[in-house]
Amino acid sequence: MCFYGDKIFTRRLSLGKIHEDNLSFIVAWSESKEACGSYLTPEKYNIEQMRAQIQSGVFWNDKEKMFFVETKEDAHPIGTAHFWPPTGGGNTITMALKIGLPEDRGKGYGTEIQKSLIMHIFDRLAVESIEMYTDINNTAQQRCLSKLGFDLIESLLYDDQQDKRTGHLFRLTAKQYQSHPIYHFHYE
Repeated sequence: MCFYGDKIFTRRLSLGKIHEDNLSFIVAWSESKEACGSYLTPEKYNIEQMRAQIQSGVFWNDKEKMFFVETKEDAHPIGTAHFWPPTGGGNTITMALKIGLPEDRGKGYGTEIQKSLIMHIFDRLAVESIEMYTDINNTAQQRCLSKLGFDLIESLLYDDQQDKRTGHLFRLTAKQYQSHPIYHFHYE
C-alpha cells in the first residue's frame, strides 16, 4: 500500500479523493437497490448536495475522508470507502464501504479496501479503535472483519435510512492492529 497526497494505492486498486467526475457514479449507486444489495438501504444522494459537500470539504478533512475506489489497471469504478469520527465516539473512527456493482463483489476488493484504510488510519491518525457495523445476515463481511482482526462487540437494532435492521458492531483496537500479522506480513 502506498499513499500519495490524496490517493491510496493497493495492489489492484486506487482510492482517491472524490472529484466532480465521480459524482454521477456515487449518486447512481446511492439510488440503486442493486448497488446497495441486501444489506444497505439506498441513501438517495442528491447530486447538487453532494457537490456542495465535496466542495466544502465535508468529506475530506483531518478526521473524515470519503474515497472513490477504482481499479488501477483501467480506472473501472468499484465503489466508495468512508471513515469518520462518530458523534460521542471518543477516540474512535467508524468505517464503511460500498462495492457498487454486484459483478465486482466476491473478488476480494472489499478486503483490500478495508485493509488499506485500516493501515492508513492507524498509521496516520492517533485513534484508539476502528468500528464497523454490518447487517446480521452479511456473513461475507463478518468473515472479512474476523480475518482483519476485528472482534464482535455487540448485536443491536439500528436505523438505516429509516429501515429498521439488526446488525453487529465490530471493533479493532490499536493494540490488536499492532499485533495482528495481516498488517505486518503483506505483499501489496
